[in-house]
Amino acid sequence: MGGIAQLRKSLLRIKGADSARFLNGLITTRLLPNVVKKKQHTISANENRHIGLNTSVKLSENWGAMHEDIYDPDQNIFVTRTGIFSMFLNSKGRVVNECFNYPVPFHTTSPDLAHDLEAGPNYLLEVDPVYAKSLLSLLKIHKLSAKVKIEKANDVYSYYYYNDTPEFEDWLEDVQQEYFRTPDPQSGLARANQFVEDEVVISKKYAPLVVGLAIDNRIPNFGIKLLTSAPIDRAEELLSPSFVSRFGANVVPEHLVTTRRYINGLFETSDAPKGQTLLPFEANLDYVNGLSLEKGCYVGQELTIRTFNGGVIRKRIVPVEFAQDVTEILDGVDLSTVEISRAVSADPKVVSPETPAVTASPFGSPFGGAAPVGRRGKLAKLMSVNGSHGFLLVAVEEVEKDEKFQMKVGDTAVACKAYLPEWWPLD
Repeated sequence: MGGIAQLRKSLLRIKGADSARFLNGLITTRLLPNVVKKKQHTISANENRHIGLNTSVKLSENWGAMHEDIYDPDQNIFVTRTGIFSMFLNSKGRVVNECFNYPVPFHTTSPDLAHDLEAGPNYLLEVDPVYAKSLLSLLKIHKLSAKVKIEKANDVYSYYYYNDTPEFEDWLEDVQQEYFRTPDPQSGLARANQFVEDEVVISKKYAPLVVGLAIDNRIPNFGIKLLTSAPIDRAEELLSPSFVSRFGANVVPEHLVTTRRYINGLFETSDAPKGQTLLPFEANLDYVNGLSLEKGCYVGQELTIRTFNGGVIRKRIVPVEFAQDVTEILDGVDLSTVEISRAVSADPKVVSPETPAVTASPFGSPFGGAAPVGRRGKLAKLMSVNGSHGFLLVAVEEVEKDEKFQMKVGDTAVACKAYLPEWWPLD
C-alpha cells in the first residue's frame, strides 16, 4: 500500500548569486520571473498577474523555486520552497538527463537553516548516480563567468514516501493548496515554516535535518520526496506521529519504489538503454510537469518549443505489461535486438513461433481474445523491463489502434499489452 524508502541518488550543489540565471539557461523549467512573449499584446490577464514577480523575486537572494503546469487553465505560477522536476537538454534538443531541483533550505525553523538561507542562493540537483559525473562536467563547461559554485553534495540523503490510497492522494492535494501554492518568496517561506511547525509530514525531532522537500507531481500527488543532511537510521522516524497514525510508515526497499513507478507507467531517462537518445516529448516531459513554455532561452529550447507548438509528437514512451516475468528471458540480451511486433497470438504465455497453438491461460487473459494477425515487423523499441512490466518507444497511434503486441527474443515470443496511462492529460 505504501511506505518510505531511502533512494540511491547523487546530489550536486549549485550556489552563488547567479544560481537561478545559470540553471534557468540549462533546464526546461522556469527559474526567472519574466514572462517571455514574441508579441507583447498576446500577454493575457492571467499572465499579467505575474508581472509583480519581477520585484518580489530577488535573484541574488535565496528566494525558492517557481512551479507552473502547462495544462493549468489559469496559468498559475507559484513561488515556493519545494523542489521541481526538470530535464537538461543538449543543443540538438535531445535529453541529457532529468533531475529534481530543490531550493535549499526548505525551511528555516532552526538557527542553522536560517543561517543557510541568509548565505544566498543554493540549489540541490538530485539525479540518478549514472548521470552525476557527466552532469557535473556539463555544468562546469557552461559555468563560464557565472558567479556560481558547483560541487558534489555527498552529505545529502534522499528519501521517498508514497501511499496508494485515494485518501492520501486527496490529502496531498489539500496540503499543496494550503502550504505550497504561494504567490511570492515571503509567503512561500512562511508557509513552509508553518508546514514544519504543524508537523504535517516531518517529525519535529528530525526537522532540523530536512534541507529539501518536493511533492512528486510527475503523476499528480504521486509521492513526497525528502532530502536530509544526515542519514536516518530509522527512516520512519522522519515522519511525524500524526502523519504515521493516519497513513502508516513502513520502511520499504528502493526496488518497490521502482516497481511501483513501472506499474504506473512513469518512465525515467535512466531506464533507457545506454547510448539511447531521446527527444523530451518521447520521454513525456510535457506530461510529467517538467516544462515551461515561456521561460526564455535555454539549451535545446528551439526544437522543443517548435515541436510542441507544431503539434507533431508521433512517438512516446508508453508502459507495457508482459504476460509473464521476462527478466530471465532478457538476461544478457541487447534490448536493441529485441523484436516488437503485432501479436501473432493473443494468449498471454510464452510461445514458440514454430508451435503457434496455444492453451488457455490458467490465470485468465488480460489481453482479450483475438485472431492471429499476419503483420510482422518491429513496430516499437523496448526501453527497459522490470519483471513483467516495461517501457516501449512507439507511435501513439499504433497503441490506440491495437494495444496487443508481441516481444520476440530468438525463438521465444511473449505476448504483451501496451497502454496509455490514465494520468496522461487529455488531448
